[in-house]
Amino acid sequence: MNTLPSMDRHIQQTNDRLQCIKQHLQNPANFHSAATELLDWCGDPRAFQRPFEQSLMGCLTVVSRVAAQQGFDLDLGYRLLAVCAANRDKFTPKSAETSTCRRCQSDSGRATPPFWAAASFFWLL
Repeated sequence: MNTLPSMDRHIQQTNDRLQCIKQHLQNPANFHSAATELLDWCGDPRAFQRPFEQSLMGCLTVVSRVAAQQGFDLDLGYRLLAVCAANRDKFTPKSAETSTCRRCQSDSGRATPPFWAAASFFWLL
């Protein structure tokens, strides 16, 4: 029995699901269920494995941009970012030490705060 194709399939399916979650996070009507699913998923340390990092970071970038907007859920967004910030040591140095992110540019052209900083900021409130 060859386990490599099975593992590759699992990784692809998980990354596909994360891309779907990322899309749902951008819509206020779907944010709560998508963020809750992601929060549950991030409760498992396997969520922070390298094959999922890029997709997970994409989801977190969306959460950091939209959670405080009208119709979204700031508390849920904070909890999700805080769980991931607590697991920063499991990310690659590039992701863990991000101070600004070109993908996080707002429409005004200014960089939004990185989500690690956002999680730390909300912790102080």
